[in-house]
Amino acid sequence: MRMRKKWWAIPTLYDSGRALFWPEEYKGKWHDYFKNNNKIVLDIGCGSGEYSLMEAKLNPCVNYILWDRDPGVLVYTLENLLKAGLKNVVLIPRDIKDIENIFGEEEIDFMTIHFPNPWPKNTQNHRRLTHTNKLLQYKKLLKKDGIIDFRTDDLELYNDTLNYIKKVGGNIIAHSSDSPATDTISHYEKRFRSLNIPIKSIRFKL
Repeated sequence: MRMRKKWWAIPTLYDSGRALFWPEEYKGKWHDYFKNNNKIVLDIGCGSGEYSLMEAKLNPCVNYILWDRDPGVLVYTLENLLKAGLKNVVLIPRDIKDIENIFGEEEIDFMTIHFPNPWPKNTQNHRRLTHTNKLLQYKKLLKKDGIIDFRTDDLELYNDTLNYIKKVGGNIIAHSSDSPATDTISHYEKRFRSLNIPIKSIRFKL
């Protein structure tokens, strides 16, 4: 999601107490942060967070970490989070390159990567959130039976992601180039479906 810079985004997130600017201190101790031993779901590139916030409302006994590098986007997530009154959600405004400094080995139960930037140019492919270099990072952080749920409107990214998963020895549980709608559906997915763009999905383990 590309939008104008918002000078007030960082102060608003910081003052809310619902965004962590130094999450490194919880590496290996995220259950201490949430003060429970519930499962942890990480939404990478959460955008406005609509999907995960709906899931968090349906699953109050699951902890949700919503990650996006753009504070200007996360302020909208924060607004929706506060309106919903959810206590099982925290926001992280950081670049994905920091992920191994923030989570310990096998600390994440489930990950979602929904409608990320496809970075179509060959010189940009390494920036994809499903590129092999990223998957190898996620593998360290996911539990042995941890699952990643990936969704995209971009056919090239879908096909390339299938290959990335195979390259790192992942296990594809299910995939489809034209997935049916799920009960929880994000703003992006609604928009793509309204334009009759097939939604591609992959559910896999590393």
